[in-house]
Formats: sequence, structure tokens, C-alpha cells
Amino acid sequence: MAHNEIERIEINLLPAEYRIHRGSLKIQREVIYPLLLLLVCSIGFTFWSFGLKFEISRLKNEISAIDRKIQQNRPIQNEINELRKNKNTIQEKIRALERISVNKEKWVSLMEIISENLPQYSWLVSIKEQNSMPPVLHLEGRTYSFPDVANYMSNLSESEYVQKVDLANIEQIDSKLGVYRFSLSCTVNPDIRLEKIVSLEKAEDKGQNQ
Repeated sequence: MAHNEIERIEINLLPAEYRIHRGSLKIQREVIYPLLLLLVCSIGFTFWSFGLKFEISRLKNEISAIDRKIQQNRPIQNEINELRKNKNTIQEKIRALERISVNKEKWVSLMEIISENLPQYSWLVSIKEQNSMPPVLHLEGRTYSFPDVANYMSNLSESEYVQKVDLANIEQIDSKLGVYRFSLSCTVNPDIRLEKIVSLEKAEDKGQNQ
């Protein structure tokens, strides 16, 4: 008995835009390459972020360890600072005493120069110090010889203790005896005899900086 073969014919009645096309999915290179690059960059950034966080954590741990050491050694540092402060205070006192000693020597020497250069038949009646910087001495004296006052001023100016001598006034106060009254102002050299102390201070400062 012969079998009748019936062929099966499928007809798709859907419009073309609704039909499902079978076949492999194809992606263009212009799309896949940027996607791959973005993926690689994302992975790299992730690893870099983890590495950065790890480095930050490591540095913070080092800072914490250093802070602990600082706290442990702080009493020693405070003691060192206190000793340095005491040393500076003592040095300042020594310098002050040295300056007092030098100033005393300077004024004694200055008085000797003022009296030793005083001309014959001349005398001083007052010496006053003006509170200024540099110091100024006002001398008032008497003399029988008018030219001797000029010589006296010249001799004082040659001293290393005196910077300048000015004649403030001179007048005859007794015509019978020929007595003149004169007034001088002497500007004192404020730095005289201080070179040794200044050199010592510089040497001490250099030693502290080292």
C-alpha cells in the first residue's frame, strides 16, 4: 500500500518588520573596541584605587607610630627645652654683668680723660649726662685763657671715648680777673670697649646654632 507523501509548507503571514530573523549576532568593531577599552580602564582604576588606599593606610600607621614615639620622648624634650631656656637666661645675666663692668670701666676712663686734658688754670664746675643714645655729656667750666678752650675741645675729640665735641657757649664773666665761662657737649662713643663682648656673643650664638 502506497503512502501518500504530504509536504508541509509553512507560510509566515506576519509583516516583515515583525519577523524574527534567525542567525548569529554580529557586533561592529566600532562598538566593541571602545567597550573593551572602557572595561580595561575600569579594572585598572579599581586596582589603582586599592593600591592607593593601601599606601594611605600604611603612611597613617607610620604617622601613628611616630606620634607614639614623640609622646614617649616628650618628657625628655621638655627637659631639654627647659635646660636651654635656663642656659639662655644665665647667658643673658652674664652679658648684662659684663656690660655693667665695661660701662663702669668706660665711664671711669672717660672721667680721667676729661680731667687729664683740662688746661692749666681751668676747672670744671659741673658735668651732666643727657639721657640719650648715644650718651651726651654737658660740661661747664671756667678758664682764664680763651684759646685753651679750643685746645681742650681738640684733645677730647682725639679720644676714642668721644665721638664729637661742640662748643655750646663761652663768655667772660669777670673782666677784672679775666674769667671765662664755657659750656661743652661731648657725644660719647657708645660702642667703645664692647668689641670683646660682641665677639663673644657671636661665638656663643654660632655654637648654639651648631
